Amino acid sequence: MMELQGVTNILRKPLNFMICLVFIASGCALADKFKRKTTTDKIAETNLATPDTIRPVMRASDRPELKNTGQITVAEAAKVTDVELKAAVAKPVARPERDLGNTVAGLGMIDKTGFWLQTPLVKSKVEGRVVYLKTGNSINLILIPNGAVAGSGSQISIAAMKVLGIPIVDLAELRVFIR
Repeated sequence: MMELQGVTNILRKPLNFMICLVFIASGCALADKFKRKTTTDKIAETNLATPDTIRPVMRASDRPELKNTGQITVAEAAKVTDVELKAAVAKPVARPERDLGNTVAGLGMIDKTGFWLQTPLVKSKVEGRVVYLKTGNSINLILIPNGAVAGSGSQISIAAMKVLGIPIVDLAELRVFIR
């Protein structure tokens, strides 16, 4: 209560009252300088480019030339010649085939071209055939051992995936046969 009486005594004198009002008013004027700025406030403050603003344009002679790194691209790896396609399309053969079982295969390394399947189902490089169980499409290819334990999955070439109709982002269940 004692403190309130001191404040009222100060405000009774007109000069003191006016000084207090000036301090309060100046404090209110500075209040928005201390408030947090939102993202929209910052965007409004930035000097946005207008249509008549001059922007630098890169000349054709300034553009760096893209160099071939020597790596095979997905498009190049997926190219299949007619000769390769005819050789790969599975045809019935006179010699018997041995069923090695099923494997789940994903896209293999794209730097290896041709028709191949790296799988733990074989111990040495041999000729074989795979059937894509979803569609029944089959293809002749080379079976390559990958050294992994049985059941760990396989990798298939992008060219073989293209012929079998397997999307490159899918894992495909394949039936593997050895000749």
